[in-house]
Amino acid sequence: MVLTLNQQVENNISIEADGIIPELLRGKTTDEIKTIPVPCGNEVIALGELFSVSGAMDKTETVVFEGSLTNVHAIGMKMASGVVQICGDAGNRIGVKMSGGEIRSTADAGDHLGSEMTGGLIAIQGNAGDSVGSVLPGSKIGVNRGTILVRGSVGKGAGESMRRGLLVVGGDAGDLLGWSMRAGTLVVMGKAGAHVGAEMKRGTIVLGGGLGPSSSSSFRQGGSFRMPAIALIMNWLKREHPDFDVNVSRLDTDFNLFHGDFLHGGRGEILVPAS
Repeated sequence: MVLTLNQQVENNISIEADGIIPELLRGKTTDEIKTIPVPCGNEVIALGELFSVSGAMDKTETVVFEGSLTNVHAIGMKMASGVVQICGDAGNRIGVKMSGGEIRSTADAGDHLGSEMTGGLIAIQGNAGDSVGSVLPGSKIGVNRGTILVRGSVGKGAGESMRRGLLVVGGDAGDLLGWSMRAGTLVVMGKAGAHVGAEMKRGTIVLGGGLGPSSSSSFRQGGSFRMPAIALIMNWLKREHPDFDVNVSRLDTDFNLFHGDFLHGGRGEILVPAS
């Protein structure tokens, strides 16, 4: 039976769950896990006083979070292995700086989902907030490997300063998608907001729903093509992530290619369906 943590009390006091990750729980008994200190507001409280704890760490190294989780932040932060399953809406900074393992959520996530991750998989069935797969305040490099899948929509600033990796959004994206992007791939099935790819140096942004309301004049069209790499992403999603149920058919078309941002080298790409 997997380890299950259930928060049953609804409140607005911030709980920081960054130390509750599979590799740090490995080998601990249920009683030992209950005594782990957890920051809660201005206090540090034993985990067992905040969550009901059932099951144990088994060979799957799976930790399940249940209950009211919107005030629980940093779930899966810095995790390197194992599986974290989130059942319900959760707070900010999920999977920040993770380097391996899997985080899967059945609902919505807050801001800075997967920021600065260097490996692993995050799959969200609902929506996510601002700065998904982005850079943390004061840093210069965002996601540097790894995969983030958001079935719903995301807020502004997704993929900011992204270095490597893959971010796929099944719905819409807010303003400043791929801002200052350095490499990697962003795929948005729906519509994107203003200033897509502003200040990007390299990388690829695929917009299934077309360009936003204000596309930069520092991008130049480079022709229309059928892109084999997009077909590879479509097939990979269908094969490896059948539960990521989004309409990828809009990517099965020719794309107009825009090069830019020419104010920052012009080596990035924005791909928009030609029809």
